[in-house]
Amino acid sequence: MRLIMQTVLGLVVSLVIAGCASRYPEPIRTEATDLVPFSQALRSTAELEGRTARWGGVIANIENSADATRIELVHFRLNGYGRPQIEDDSEGRFIVYVDRFVDPEIYKEGRSLTALGQISASEEGKIGEFNYIYPVLQATGVELWRPQQQRDQIGVGYYYYDPYSLWYRHSLYGVGPYRYHPYYFPYGESRPQRSQQQPQQMQRPLSSREPHIERPQIERPQSVQQRIIKEQ
Repeated sequence: MRLIMQTVLGLVVSLVIAGCASRYPEPIRTEATDLVPFSQALRSTAELEGRTARWGGVIANIENSADATRIELVHFRLNGYGRPQIEDDSEGRFIVYVDRFVDPEIYKEGRSLTALGQISASEEGKIGEFNYIYPVLQATGVELWRPQQQRDQIGVGYYYYDPYSLWYRHSLYGVGPYRYHPYYFPYGESRPQRSQQQPQQMQRPLSSREPHIERPQIERPQSVQQRIIKEQ
């Protein structure tokens, strides 16, 4: 009985892990469960080299060499689908090396990107005049996310939803009930409501110049009994 329970539990855990992994786009999908968090790589990477990590962020710089591309990213934590969640604070920056040419006109600064790969030795660099040590990933796969669709509003702020959510996927970042596109909904405005009252019929005003026409009176036919009484 105990062996059966352990087998069932193992199957359940495997299904849960497989379900979570399937939410990620194929390039950044992995069966590994011991991924290195970015905060751990910030402290030291010497003992982490060769281990798998999946980090994401916003592109800050991109450099092409003869046989590879170096991408510098501002790190942001990932949501449940592997997309970076843009916030007002970041833990730092990291470098991703891709072993192919990546067009900087497509992988532009400000675009969101998630990388899966192995940690390699850190690099020293500068951000302005500030000396900085970058954690480094040798990418096995990268996902460049499309820009978020926004609900523009007249007023302060905006709302958005993730088009890569399972409820909104129909193509990139499908299976959901709705397609995504902008909706305009201004603050402080409402659509005019239709009046529930029926419009009054316009009556034609009588003109004093219109002639008065007398209609002839038409005699109603008398019944036989009335004619007999009248003749008597």
